[in-house]
Amino acid sequence: MRIKIKLFGPLQQHLPPHANGRTAELDLPGGVTVDDLAVRLGIEEEPAVVCVNDQETHRARRLHEGDVVAFFPPLAGG
Repeated sequence: MRIKIKLFGPLQQHLPPHANGRTAELDLPGGVTVDDLAVRLGIEEEPAVVCVNDQETHRARRLHEGDVVAFFPPLAGG
């Protein structure tokens, strides 16, 4: 299945070499979770807010064809 990933802030350094700006498309096997994707990108230990199709989600969520997954660094301040 093909998905789109977007990484923001310091997480952008983990984008694959073929990325366009802060976005890349990946081909993944079916049944992959957000956490599996994080491991593949090397950001499994990085704190991040994760959204799939503009909805905040958890790392156990299964991904589907055409999903857009965004990883944001945690925000602080006020």
